[in-house]
Amino acid sequence: MRWFIGDLQGCAREFEDLLRKIRFDPQADELWCLGDLVNRGPDSLAAVRLWRDVGGRGVVGNHDVYALLVAAGRWPRKHDTLGPLLAAPEGPALLARLRAMPGLQFLPAAPGSKGPDVWAVHAGFHPRWTDLHAVAARVNGAAHDDAWLESPELSFMTRVRCCTASGERSKFDRKAEDCPPPYRPWDEFYRGEPMVIHGHWAWRGHYRGPKSMGLDSGCVYGGPLTAWCQEEDRVEQVSSRDG
Repeated sequence: MRWFIGDLQGCAREFEDLLRKIRFDPQADELWCLGDLVNRGPDSLAAVRLWRDVGGRGVVGNHDVYALLVAAGRWPRKHDTLGPLLAAPEGPALLARLRAMPGLQFLPAAPGSKGPDVWAVHAGFHPRWTDLHAVAARVNGAAHDDAWLESPELSFMTRVRCCTASGERSKFDRKAEDCPPPYRPWDEFYRGEPMVIHGHWAWRGHYRGPKSMGLDSGCVYGGPLTAWCQEEDRVEQVSSRDG
C-alpha cells in the first residue's frame, strides 16, 4: 500500500509510533513524506535515518531547503535543531537524499484503489499552473543544485498558504478561513482533477476539501502525526509524545 505522512519536523518517536500503528512493511508498502522531514523537532537525525531505512520517498519542503542551504554554506544558520544531523558522519549522505527529492509528484491510484489519483507537494500550487505535468517535468528535471533550491517555482510550492488569483503570496500562516483579503487559501484556485495532498499548514491541521487534503497536523507543536493510505482512502494518526 502507498502511505503519505505529514510534516515530521524531527519527530522521530512519533514517526516510529505511526509506522508501527499502520504496520508499515518496507518490502510491500510505499512511503511518501510531504516535506519538512527536519528541523524544529527534537531529532531530525533519527527521523531521516528511519525514513531512509524504510525506503522512504518524499517531496521537498521549506525546512528541508533551509537545512540543505545551511549545510552548503549558502544560508546563515538561524535558531534550529539541526546540529546533530549536520555533524553526523552520515549527514552528507542523508542530506543528499533530501536534495534528490522532487518538488512535486503525480501518483496515480492503483487499480481497485478506494482513493483518488493525487499530486503530492509540500505547500501548494500557483493558480496559473494549469499544466502540472509540464511544471513537474521542468522543476523535477532541473539540476537539484543550490540555485534550484532557491528558484521561484520551488519556493512557491514549498511555502504558499494564502495567495491571490495572480499568485501573489501572503505570509499569513494561521487558519485558512482567516486569510486576509484579497488573499485566499491557494487550493481555492486549483482547477485540476487529481486530489492535491500536502503539508506545511499546521494551523489548518488535517483536513479534506473537495480537491485537496492537508496532512500537517502540527505534531511538532503537540498535535498528532497523520498518515493517509491511498489504496484504502484511510487516515491514521498517533498522538504527539509531548501533546
